[in-house]
Amino acid sequence: MIRPISLLLIFFSFTSLTVLPLSAQAESAVKPLIMGVFPRRNPTITVRLFRPMQAYLSQALGREVLLEPAPDFTVFQQRLLSGRYDLVHLNQYHYVEAHRDLGYQVIAQNEEQGEATIRAAIYVRDDSPYFELDQLRGKKIIFGGSSQAMISYVVPTYLLRKAGLKAGDYQEEFAATPPDAVLATYLQLSDAGCAAESAQRMPIVANKIDTAALRVLAISDSLPHLVWAVKGDLSEEQKLGLQQALLQLSDSVEGRSVLKAARLSGLNPATDTDYDVHRQIIELVNQTHGVDTRQ
Repeated sequence: MIRPISLLLIFFSFTSLTVLPLSAQAESAVKPLIMGVFPRRNPTITVRLFRPMQAYLSQALGREVLLEPAPDFTVFQQRLLSGRYDLVHLNQYHYVEAHRDLGYQVIAQNEEQGEATIRAAIYVRDDSPYFELDQLRGKKIIFGGSSQAMISYVVPTYLLRKAGLKAGDYQEEFAATPPDAVLATYLQLSDAGCAAESAQRMPIVANKIDTAALRVLAISDSLPHLVWAVKGDLSEEQKLGLQQALLQLSDSVEGRSVLKAARLSGLNPATDTDYDVHRQIIELVNQTHGVDTRQ
């Protein structure tokens, strides 16, 4: 005859056998958060800059965060449109599109070199004969990234349109990244190049060329900086957790080291309406001036 205590042991043995696999299944069901970073720089540099942030977020959230850089703007946009990224660092154009079409929500914006805004610039060599935008008619202009690059294409195109240059009035080419557009201009591979005004101070540029040999031919107004956004279908708890983790980076020694590694001086709060000015520029470039950056 089986003693009562033996029955209890058998019961708990079977219970433990059934509970542990269920617990393991629940643990495996928590998928890693995918963190995307747009290709402002090449993938190798992007990984080096943002790996510390990935580790910090994983620790702060108690959940694995995977960093997934894109090799170029085309691949980045494909992944963004597929909804692959849970947290994504992106330019203002991509944000406007992703918010409208996919429900991504801005939770923070960059601060770089103490500046919470960014300006687009059209560069020429200092020894070039061009001093007005109209003089670029018929010339080669290289843009950084793609036609979805807000600061390196959309805003410079807006400046060119304001100066009276239409599509076809100049030769349009693209460099892989905005810094590459600046380097190409310095190397006289183009008559002018377009990128952020701050691009000339990026180490990838400043450590390679004499930036004093460049001249800013035109510059835009200051615009709200680059975006950090979250996927719309994340829970409110997850969105808030990511936002707080990012905005609190400047509050600790560890966090400030993460910012420094990413070449950021801070991350600031942001709302969707901050990017209405970008929407207006995009609309003007797309419709009023006959260029569609969505192509």
